[in-house]
Amino acid sequence: MLLDPRTKLLLLGMTSVSVFLNGSILVECIFVCLPLLLLLLAGRGKTALRYAALFLALLSAQLWLIQRLPPAIGGIIYMFAVYIRKLIPCFMLGSYLIASTRVSSFLAAVSRFRLPKGLTIALSITLRYFPTMGEEWRSIRDAMALRGISASLVHPLKTMEHIYVPMLVSASRISDEIAQAAITRGIDHAGERSCLEEIHFSIGDVLIGLAYLGVIALMILAPYLGVA
Repeated sequence: MLLDPRTKLLLLGMTSVSVFLNGSILVECIFVCLPLLLLLLAGRGKTALRYAALFLALLSAQLWLIQRLPPAIGGIIYMFAVYIRKLIPCFMLGSYLIASTRVSSFLAAVSRFRLPKGLTIALSITLRYFPTMGEEWRSIRDAMALRGISASLVHPLKTMEHIYVPMLVSASRISDEIAQAAITRGIDHAGERSCLEEIHFSIGDVLIGLAYLGVIALMILAPYLGVA
């Protein structure tokens, strides 16, 4: 399903607020299922399954494990399980936004909002930054495997030396390269920008928007309907 980048940003904003106002586990599951479906339609099945497995593990910890632990330990695990679980739909929508949106389409969509140019540039660079850092992390991990080095909390200094230092150096270099590439393409042009991308809403945007509005309505009515 091809969604307009503005729809993706709107869904991310709505979900970021709604998940923390929601008190129903059923509604929370629906909030997870919708971005799960979007990730599957975008061809990100492995990412979707990882998020789903993490959500189910945290939900099982709340419903089953915590009741069998001492109150002090159970309370700590409960806070961790609930708050991390509420962020999962946001992480899923963020992954979907990054995976399914080209920078040119994103810029064309964000320009319709008439946002400050500095914010637009920062958002576009961020959209390209995270996938590039993911590629860099996989390269560092492969290089460590060839040398027989593995990340371990038992040896934090070695882990910092072999992982964090290369990642920090790569992050600095990658951010400079992406910024230079964006400037070369005229992202800081002061005049009116033209764009070859056709940005428009489709029936898919309407359907997914109505689906999210339905979930938000269910979230509001859940206390009155007795939905747990």
